[in-house]
Amino acid sequence: MSSVWLAIIYIGGWILSMRIFGYFWKNRKLAINNAEPWFPENEARQQYINLLQQTEPEATEAQLKTALMHRAMEGVVRVLSMREDKQILANLVKQGTLGDDIWMQFTVSEKELEQEILAIVAEANTFKEGWGQTILQTASEVVMHEKNKVSEQEMKAKKEEQERKQALEEKRKEQARVQNEKNREARKERERAKALQELLAEEEATATKKKKASSPQNSRKKK
Repeated sequence: MSSVWLAIIYIGGWILSMRIFGYFWKNRKLAINNAEPWFPENEARQQYINLLQQTEPEATEAQLKTALMHRAMEGVVRVLSMREDKQILANLVKQGTLGDDIWMQFTVSEKELEQEILAIVAEANTFKEGWGQTILQTASEVVMHEKNKVSEQEMKAKKEEQERKQALEEKRKEQARVQNEKNREARKERERAKALQELLAEEEATATKKKKASSPQNSRKKK
């Protein structure tokens, strides 16, 4: 009798465990399916597909190759970005700063990007055998060239901005110097005018005293 109960308990526990596992597995699959993409829509990929499907007129091989190269360049940009983000995200998840949902979102997008890279290589080989082995390297070189070009332009713009600010500062200083010089000249002019007025007033007072002293009334008083 006890063995029967043990078997029932064992089977019941096994069924319960399977249900719990199924519940969490179902939720995980739903979370993976509903995970938001790490990157926005891949416009370069869509443009290439649109060219493939174009019929009136059909896209030329040159157009398709150019579009595929742009698609490869976008793939390289995303690979480089994910490499930079992966270690940072792993540390943040490990520290508990970010939740597992963010890490899941990242890993799903990483798998999708791997499939995209394989698709690019396969498409390249349809144009020329072996092109798939070099298209990503060429795309990487173009991307790095564009990044260096953008960096040079940013440095040039920053330098020009600094020179513009320096020129404005020098102009402001020159205007201040000229204004200070004008103020000093105006102050000196006022001081000269005041000194002249004081001198004229003093001369006038002296002349008045002399005039009074030489008047007839004063002469009689002296006699």
